[in-house]
Amino acid sequence: MAIFGVAVICWLACLGYARAWSVAELLDGVQKSYKKIRDLQADFRQEATLPMLNRVTEAGGRLYLKMPGKMRWEYLQGQEKLVVINENTMWFYEPNEQQVTITDLTKLPNSQELLTFLTGMGDLRREFLVEEAQAPVETKEGYFMVKLLPRSKTSQWTTLRLLIDPRNFHVVQTAFEGIQGERTVIHYSNISTDLGLPEELFQFKIPEGAEVIHYPAEGTKP
Repeated sequence: MAIFGVAVICWLACLGYARAWSVAELLDGVQKSYKKIRDLQADFRQEATLPMLNRVTEAGGRLYLKMPGKMRWEYLQGQEKLVVINENTMWFYEPNEQQVTITDLTKLPNSQELLTFLTGMGDLRREFLVEEAQAPVETKEGYFMVKLLPRSKTSQWTTLRLLIDPRNFHVVQTAFEGIQGERTVIHYSNISTDLGLPEELFQFKIPEGAEVIHYPAEGTKP
């Protein structure tokens, strides 16, 4: 009988049998996981769909995060560009245009939502409405999809979906839809944590000769 029980367990394991996860357990796992790490590095692949223009654009590169509040997106495939966020300031650099846009995140509504959009981090329960009554959707890879909704009625997006790996609670995909039907999906791979990333990665020096744009424009009320 014992041998039979072991055989059944092995058979279920071979079939990829896994426990059922609730939305609350998955989100709590993500929160606890990211609270423990100091920094993170990952490759990313991005697909942006603009239905009004009937256009799909693809890009890819490498993402660096350092807790708290520091982020660097290097777009190496597709149109080259760089995004650096250090606490309340974001620099967006387009080398082909020789243009830098400097954004004061404190003057933007829902800026914390924006950061959580991009990383799947932050305080998910505080920033979003969570549909905990619905069971998360499991993919064939064994990941689970969780759907989040905006709290603010003035948000420029309608739905955020996180694809979560339950083995380590890493977010392996974020997908969000805008109010005009636009959709951005970002896939994350080769995720590594606690690498001791240098501070220099999250500093930005304006290239000589580059045009500088401030957003919101100086003197503009939030």
